[in-house]
Amino acid sequence: MTIEEGLDELSAAVKARIPEIYDCIRARLQYAYEDYSTATRNSSLTEAESETITASLRDVLEYIGQGRVGATRASNETLREVRLAARAGVDLHHLLRGSRAAQATLWEFILEEAHRIIIDPLQRSKVLRHASASHFAWNDRVSASIIETYQMESTAFSRQSQNRRKLSTLRALLAGLPIDSTVFSYNLSGRHLAAVVSGEGVEAVARTFGAASRIRPLVITAEDETGYIWAEWSNRLPSPQVVLADALPKDTRIAFGTLSEGVDGFVVSHRRALEAESVAQKLGTQVTWYEDVMLEALATRDLAAVTSFISDELGGLGLHQDPPSRLVETLEAYFASGQNAALAAQRLGVHSRTIAYRLKLIEAKIGSRGVLRDELPVAIRLWRMVEAMKLELGGLEESPALPQPAP
Repeated sequence: MTIEEGLDELSAAVKARIPEIYDCIRARLQYAYEDYSTATRNSSLTEAESETITASLRDVLEYIGQGRVGATRASNETLREVRLAARAGVDLHHLLRGSRAAQATLWEFILEEAHRIIIDPLQRSKVLRHASASHFAWNDRVSASIIETYQMESTAFSRQSQNRRKLSTLRALLAGLPIDSTVFSYNLSGRHLAAVVSGEGVEAVARTFGAASRIRPLVITAEDETGYIWAEWSNRLPSPQVVLADALPKDTRIAFGTLSEGVDGFVVSHRRALEAESVAQKLGTQVTWYEDVMLEALATRDLAAVTSFISDELGGLGLHQDPPSRLVETLEAYFASGQNAALAAQRLGVHSRTIAYRLKLIEAKIGSRGVLRDELPVAIRLWRMVEAMKLELGGLEESPALPQPAP
């Protein structure tokens, strides 16, 4: 019998006794290690432990049967148990001690089967030396995988738990309830700038916030993975619009609140950031400052009234004609150019005489006094938002989800 043949035969013989070995391991864990048993009363963890024992016995015996000392890894069952244990707060020491107890039990069966099937003492000694080397190598590598996985899962779960406590505390604060603000590890009495971040760039934005404000920001992640960020913004720092102009990673949308003081300012800046985010969703903008969309933020609170207002102010310009927005776009460019027709023509890429013609057409439709109304630029700005939302002007009866304007 060669050593390879002996290892293969020994592995097969011990595999046949896996149910018996499993029972012995379970008994040892239950009675010889009482504190281990107490630590693993969680039913899901106990089930995972059972799966781990069977999988580990199978894996290590296959490894020994191959008669080599090479690369290996912990089974999926083992790693699942480790992750569950980390979340349940089971100490890593308990996991490693249980693993050692299981391997010690297995080795007793290996010795018993070796003496039964390998008669020649010298041959048996050679096979057992190789089996021992493979067994120890497997155990070392799997133990390293257990330690690494446990540490990673424990760290991740700790962060999740901290975030859940922060999110719960935030909701209580927004509801006006008394809170323990120490969970935030953040100075609520300072001057705050809040942001709402959508996408995968929450951590990157938080790092940029921290570098800009020179103080570690507060970051809370909602259930839908939206990131809420607050930075304590000193009066000595320049305008955040300047500092954070290039802060955004690709495929990330960010909406900013306003600089606001104290606990009330912490809440106000956050709520304004949420309103800016709502507008950003409707307009499809990537970076949105509340101060730039205050009008739109107010308007979204009563879209029915907004669409009625736009129809009253701009309906005479032929919003539903083809092209539906030519005259409105002309007015938009005209006001954006300081009511300079030549500059408006440059903006639209048309001849100045075309702008003059359109302005006369607009006056004919809404009157010269209508063009001078302060409400007209406001209506045009809100029309842009409504266009982005694909709402129909004058068709409110077909949109039952929208609130009707008060009479």
